[in-house]
Amino acid sequence: MFIKNELVNFLNETRMYLNPMENKFLRLVLESFNKNFGFQMEIEECQHDNCDLRIDAVLKMKTQNMEFKFSAEIKSIVNLSVIGFMLHHKNDFSCAQLLVSNYINPIMAEKLKNNGINFIDAAGNAYINTPPVFIFVKGNKEKKEQAVSSMGKAFTPSGIKMIYALLCNKMLIDKSYREIAKTSGIALGTVGRVIENLKKLGFVIDMGSRGKKLTSSKALFDRWCIDYAEKLKPKLLLGTFEGPDDFWKEFHLEPDQGQWGGEVAAFKLTNYLKPENAIIYVIDEKLRDIVLQNRLKRTKKGNIEIFKNFWPIDAKQDKSIVHPFLIYADLLEINNQRTIETAKVIYDQNIAGYFRKS
Repeated sequence: MFIKNELVNFLNETRMYLNPMENKFLRLVLESFNKNFGFQMEIEECQHDNCDLRIDAVLKMKTQNMEFKFSAEIKSIVNLSVIGFMLHHKNDFSCAQLLVSNYINPIMAEKLKNNGINFIDAAGNAYINTPPVFIFVKGNKEKKEQAVSSMGKAFTPSGIKMIYALLCNKMLIDKSYREIAKTSGIALGTVGRVIENLKKLGFVIDMGSRGKKLTSSKALFDRWCIDYAEKLKPKLLLGTFEGPDDFWKEFHLEPDQGQWGGEVAAFKLTNYLKPENAIIYVIDEKLRDIVLQNRLKRTKKGNIEIFKNFWPIDAKQDKSIVHPFLIYADLLEINNQRTIETAKVIYDQNIAGYFRKS
């Protein structure tokens, strides 16, 4: 049984340096890398108090009389949001970044290389640029039998909706399953499966009579951003439309119709960038009215993307923009210098406070 102070310390500090599945996978990738390239790369063990809990692991690579250290990020998938995430945190640590994944396809490999992001994967693809060491291999095929995902059932489309609701309201985790389902906009039967999987991943702890608590919420948020872009957001797209320059200034959008996301929301929140493209989250049945009122033209390469909102609309809510979590995720996926800079501003000003120790 925890005494009060011990419990508080545990809740504040707990972040699995690597969960068992990640640990096993990382060791398999390192074994493959060492075999393929003749280096000795290994996990640097550290005492919990000395670990930087913002990263998944610190890796050491030895060659001849030299040693290099990397801050490793383990991602089960690699998309534009992952690249955006890596660029956001590129200068956060004293050692170079290293992305570790199941498989990195040739297109993503080139994008990572062009952005100066080191990577290795289970298929034998790699980019390491730490002079005098230079490695760049792409095009090796994915080895299905090696593919390991630490996400599990928590990161299905419905699970992603629920995690978003839990991140926005940390007290929700201790409410009834029925209330969690209603707030998240998902089926009641999904809630228990997601919670159990989040427990296994170290993101929810059960304190017995004191209820449940969301923990390692920063790491959970990072994973949510990436899987939201990959698994849920594409399913929400209602259409791509075209509008004139600065269309958003005169755009007719009522709060009960939808909210701005992406660049327009970022501008309204920070006044930091001039929007070039727009993302709008709307109530499905309001789409026709919005298109007619604003004389939008449907096109495959328009500057306006309209998505179905995935959270219950509060009739009393009078906000023109979505939650900062969603704005940040949108900007990571757009993934250019101006949006990454704006994402950093939003993170520092509007998001970091959610994850500070209490």
